[in-house]
Amino acid sequence: MPRTLSAVVFAASTLAAAAGVAYAGPDEGKALYQSKCKVCHSIAGDGGKMADKGGKLDGVGAKHDAEWLTKYLRDPKSVMPDAKMPKLKMTDQELADYVAYMLTLK
Repeated sequence: MPRTLSAVVFAASTLAAAAGVAYAGPDEGKALYQSKCKVCHSIAGDGGKMADKGGKLDGVGAKHDAEWLTKYLRDPKSVMPDAKMPKLKMTDQELADYVAYMLTLK
């Protein structure tokens, strides 16, 4: 397993254990992105109709770690007071999966 992928899997499994979930899956997180987040964001130029509002997520996994992403996604304004992103209703499992996917975006 390549070193970068190993780090992503380790970070995701650590997050999953801390959140009390069985497994954090980047594939499941990607599906969540496609269904819930893509409308306001883009990756590699592919985004939804309001992607200009939420912005690009390219490289987010290289900029932030699992802890930061988890805290931000739970309550964006607690991390960035001027954040436009609303609080999202996600289960602990969905959050872990989504963070696992975000960590793959290097």
